[in-house]
Amino acid sequence: MRIDRLEAFSDGVYAILITILVLEFSVPEYQVGHLMERVLTQWPIMFAYVISFVYVGAIWLFHHDFFQTLKYTSMELNVINLVVLFSVTLIDYPTALVAQAIMERNVKDMRFSFIYYELIAMFISVTFAVLYSYVRKHPELTHRNDHQ
Repeated sequence: MRIDRLEAFSDGVYAILITILVLEFSVPEYQVGHLMERVLTQWPIMFAYVISFVYVGAIWLFHHDFFQTLKYTSMELNVINLVVLFSVTLIDYPTALVAQAIMERNVKDMRFSFIYYELIAMFISVTFAVLYSYVRKHPELTHRNDHQ
């Protein structure tokens, strides 16, 4: 597989993930003339979305920049990339949990939802570490040796 195909697939996964994140938004039930009040009660959904959008956006930027250093791929790298993409797609669920727990204002549920979010974030970080480690052990996949 060519690097550009791998990047295109990965970019598609990130685009779909961000689209899925925004699907949490829905028009609340409201009485005529009270829409603003009802929308303001949904601030936790917007908060969780913004945090996750920025997080996923930063991850995409790292992923994009990293793959710019590659000139070849391998089956192992493709599999590792799939695991990275899988890990990133898991962020949608804890995002929804965080928003719901904040809306309900239950400290125990908020604590759990933030810990769950952090565990998924840690899993994402581990998958990126595996990706970086693999490429470091296989410098022939990179452009690093082109300038020597």
